[in-house]
Amino acid sequence: MRIVVIGDVHVQTAKLWLMLEESGLADSGRKPTFRLKSPDTKLVLLGDLVHPKSRDHYTTLTGVPRYDEFNPEHVAKAEMAQELFLHEVKSFYDAVPKGNMIILMGNHDFNAVTLEQGPLRTDDVAHLEWKEKNRLPKLLHEWLQSWPYELELEGIHFAHVGPLKEHNTYDNSFYLENRRRWIYEDQDFMANTPYRLGVYGHTPVFGGVNTASQGRAILLDTNGRGEEYCYLDIQVSKDRYRLKMRGLFFDEMIQR
Repeated sequence: MRIVVIGDVHVQTAKLWLMLEESGLADSGRKPTFRLKSPDTKLVLLGDLVHPKSRDHYTTLTGVPRYDEFNPEHVAKAEMAQELFLHEVKSFYDAVPKGNMIILMGNHDFNAVTLEQGPLRTDDVAHLEWKEKNRLPKLLHEWLQSWPYELELEGIHFAHVGPLKEHNTYDNSFYLENRRRWIYEDQDFMANTPYRLGVYGHTPVFGGVNTASQGRAILLDTNGRGEEYCYLDIQVSKDRYRLKMRGLFFDEMIQR
């Protein structure tokens, strides 16, 4: 089996389609290829499709001079742009055989469909979309709500944050307890699970990839940073797996 894994996208539309084309899973018309329709190929998105990661990204997405989340017109533009993106992804998803493409629920996706949860914030910008008068259209709302929180394929565990159920439970305590802290602990969190490897997003990674859980968990969240992008290509056989990182992992300009 071949498994292609893409970390947090955060409305990085061009990056998503670049990765899908580069991996041979989408054609130039943004349609699924024969490869993705094959039963031995899986595509996994680790969640957080919505909410741009910076004010600059919001500005580019909305086409305004400088994005102001407290300006209702700006927020409406941000909602519309993201809804168009989600519709595009859903059209692609619907054209793929059931079970060949899986989108996992990220905390930002959960926030977008959970009315009782307050808005999130990333660095210098608050995510106020779908929190006041407007709501996600019913079709998109129901689709996002159907996304699973975790997935197991060939003994590999996939989720947005981590290997434990509490890591991927996005209640208010999720933020108070900072449940990404598990990655800093010198502990094998996979030891008491049936999984031989874990692949997770959520935690920003510089340089393409990092590991946790004493090397048994891969952290894959690069796509929100500059021009960088990466995806993980896993080839699974009966008793082993081969991991290949693809993309642009490091893009930095240094001035002397």
